[in-house]
Amino acid sequence: MNDMKDYSEWKPIYDYENESPHLENVNRPWLKFRPGNVPKSIIFDPIPVHELIKLSAKTFPNNICVYNKPADKKYTYRELIAISDKVGNALIQLGVKKGEPIGIMTSNCPEFIFCCIGIMETGAIVVPINPLLKESDVAHIIRESRNMKIAFVHKGNFRTMKKVQKEIKIETIILLQADIAKEGTTTFEDFIEDVTPIPPNIELDPSENLAALLFTGGTTGLPKGVMLTHTNLVFCTLSYLLMGGEPEEGMSSFGKTVNLSVLPLCHSFGFLVSIIALYGAAMLVIFDSFNPPVILEAIEYFKVKNFIGVPAMYQMLVNAPDFTERDLSSLEEANSGTAALAPELAKRWEEVVGIKVGQGFGLTETSPITHIPAKWMPEIRSESIGIPIIDTDVKIVDPDSLTELKPGEIGEILIKGPQVMKGYWRNPEATKKTIVNGWLRTGDLARMDEQGYFYIEGRAKDIIKYKGYKVMPREVEEKLYEHPAIHEVGVVSAPDSNIGETIKAYVVLKPECKDGKITERNIIDWAKERLAAYKYPRQVEFINILPRTAVGKIFRRKLRERAMKG
Repeated sequence: MNDMKDYSEWKPIYDYENESPHLENVNRPWLKFRPGNVPKSIIFDPIPVHELIKLSAKTFPNNICVYNKPADKKYTYRELIAISDKVGNALIQLGVKKGEPIGIMTSNCPEFIFCCIGIMETGAIVVPINPLLKESDVAHIIRESRNMKIAFVHKGNFRTMKKVQKEIKIETIILLQADIAKEGTTTFEDFIEDVTPIPPNIELDPSENLAALLFTGGTTGLPKGVMLTHTNLVFCTLSYLLMGGEPEEGMSSFGKTVNLSVLPLCHSFGFLVSIIALYGAAMLVIFDSFNPPVILEAIEYFKVKNFIGVPAMYQMLVNAPDFTERDLSSLEEANSGTAALAPELAKRWEEVVGIKVGQGFGLTETSPITHIPAKWMPEIRSESIGIPIIDTDVKIVDPDSLTELKPGEIGEILIKGPQVMKGYWRNPEATKKTIVNGWLRTGDLARMDEQGYFYIEGRAKDIIKYKGYKVMPREVEEKLYEHPAIHEVGVVSAPDSNIGETIKAYVVLKPECKDGKITERNIIDWAKERLAAYKYPRQVEFINILPRTAVGKIFRRKLRERAMKG
């Protein structure tokens, strides 16, 4: 056995002199605003994710690492490492090999974090499985992962996993948060009980070996496995933290912040935010479900400085009765990701809280963050996704010819940087189509203005072609959100026998407006007055709930299928 590599002296180098090697064009407009204390590039010896987290854990061993709010149980950073090391060691005793996929299916709980670090220590690959998925999707992920012999499963998700087992067998199931084991399983406590908390001695190449295999949301087809190396995730963590300027902003808050873990940890956004929080030695307050009054109370009680959520969460908070009653004055930043935030929600949030919601952007394929609202730009614009993070280049191109477009023109957003995935798992064809000459094709349409702010306009696949005009669903939705009776709306193309396709809006009315006084015709007439003649919806259908993906995005494919049947 080799001696374990010692990372205790590990430090990244911040290059303030030389422009990033990942930039194709050093004259990108956002760079002219960059202050001298923001590094142009970050250079470091490759380090595994778990070793990065351990550096902070060893500096702040007695700090609270995880506070499991529902169970009122706290763990220190010392305990985080001890439990994670036990998990790693217990897995090695089971015969786990480097590069083996290991599943984790649970809603947010401390064990998710212990298991992630333990799995990574063995050189195996973390495969988070969204607990909201149906058994057919779970079976697809397990089948695609190939050779998944072990899975950690929350007791609340065991029934789904049991059904999956009839189709595809997993040898070992370890039950999380269960007092007693179910047939053919072991509880988490029993699994690690007599194991020594010593990390396994495994040699890793952080730039080649996978830390995680994350499956995409599958909004356009079956989920694809995204291969993320340790280096992908470490780069994304450092670039995000240092966008404020180092070391005054980035590192001075280590050991002092509270992170409300409301994003699903199984999703790429929640997964990375938890790594950032752990590296920053923050206290992660974990909630297993999103309950607006409880979250608002937590922001007030813990004096949270930065709230990170998704649009559906902002919508629930803004509409909660005690939104205006709680003291939210501790908030200095609020950020939203994974989908577009309606301007009406952003406006209401700013009116009450006094700060803007900044939107970020990223994809599972980019570990996932590529854009954030930088404090050093002229202003935070709620409608913009901000600018690229350090070491990340972005350009807008014509989707057909891939030629770069001028500022203000709408095209496909392409991304280059060290956080771009290694590729799609066992799918070289899809990888080749998506990564072209080192650039990741996102399939998202966007524009960049003269100052370098980026604005997402929608998915290329979602464009509605109405009488030769291209209509972006998002633009129509944003206008409809201003209607006083509309709670939620999703706009898609619908078949039209005369012109091919037309614009259809699926509308969820506010509870107090479901008395029949508002009709579909009212909505169409209202929109007709406020949108260009080719943009307003020609059809409106009232529904009780919008279909959403497991990560909370509007499931447009389901709406399109419904429109096709209609």
